[in-house]
Amino acid sequence: MSTTCNLVLVGVGGQGVLSTARLLGRAATGADLEARVGQIYGLSQRGGSVEATVRIGPVRTAFISGAEADVVLGLEPLETERALPRMSAKTTVLVNRTPIVPTSLTLDRADYPDLESIVEHIDSVAGIVQVIDGNALARLAGDPSRLNMVMLGALDGLGVLPIPSDILATAVERHGSKLDSEGRGRAFRSGREFGESALVDISNRQSDPIDH
Repeated sequence: MSTTCNLVLVGVGGQGVLSTARLLGRAATGADLEARVGQIYGLSQRGGSVEATVRIGPVRTAFISGAEADVVLGLEPLETERALPRMSAKTTVLVNRTPIVPTSLTLDRADYPDLESIVEHIDSVAGIVQVIDGNALARLAGDPSRLNMVMLGALDGLGVLPIPSDILATAVERHGSKLDSEGRGRAFRSGREFGESALVDISNRQSDPIDH
């Protein structure tokens, strides 16, 4: 692999941001790709901001500077918007639509922005922005706590990862308890089906000569 795929993962404490980043790193090495994983804990134990980075390719550090993200995986809308400095026209953003009011807003007694304005702001910078109801898909898959597996599956379906799907799926099944393996796989496949469908829609929009 001669190029690098830079991923930024954001959310709040308890959503599995850090474990998802580590899973991606293990899956990449399982596919004989070089990978570096970095993480910022923030106030993760109290529902605060959590950020992790994954760089897949011939790199020496996990650091991703401004406008360098190829992919932003956002498990929470406002936290995704806060990653705006990492985005550019080359960035694909997958953002979960369900908000979790962060500690900072609660303390300041500020209002949470509406989802539409958040998405519009992100869309003004990023190349592709896809919104997903990851929480709903996780519930349908049998466990709302598996949001991160749904989101990871959706990324796979969008075709933005250099990791082969079968290797990533195997890493998901081996991630954590064997008793939960089937549930994790089900959530991952649910997300992948969404991502594959969204990819078709994105391709159709890009080939449509009408300016939307």
